[in-house]
Amino acid sequence: MMQISESCSASPDRLWKYLGDVEHWGDNLPTFESVRHIDGPNPTDVGSRFEVRQPGLAKATYEITRWEPGHGFTWVGRVSGVATTGIHDIEPDGAGNQVRLGIEWSGPLAWAVRPLISAKARRMMQSEGETIARLAEQD
Repeated sequence: MMQISESCSASPDRLWKYLGDVEHWGDNLPTFESVRHIDGPNPTDVGSRFEVRQPGLAKATYEITRWEPGHGFTWVGRVSGVATTGIHDIEPDGAGNQVRLGIEWSGPLAWAVRPLISAKARRMMQSEGETIARLAEQD
């Protein structure tokens, strides 16, 4: 699994305001064009599904598999023989809190996707972590 973490001084509640508001990621994060709730529980919970569009990537549907308000969530998207698992967490660290983001690929074509998209995925996650931390600190 590939992971990044971004430390910041914002409280977990302020970080969750941006991390957990996935429907507005297209408005807040440069790495998302749009995220649209398409079915499942509303408000967001385990089983909620979202249509996700990101620059340079195929449109995907992600389903929430873990939802812990104030702490984090996991969602899984499936496209053409690859399952992409995105892990999004808020964790305390010595001076404040961290936004921790992770991604992993599985499925019959994961071996082909990893070398093609790993560097881009790391850059995107770093941008997302930095943006969420900045927004929460400015809030």
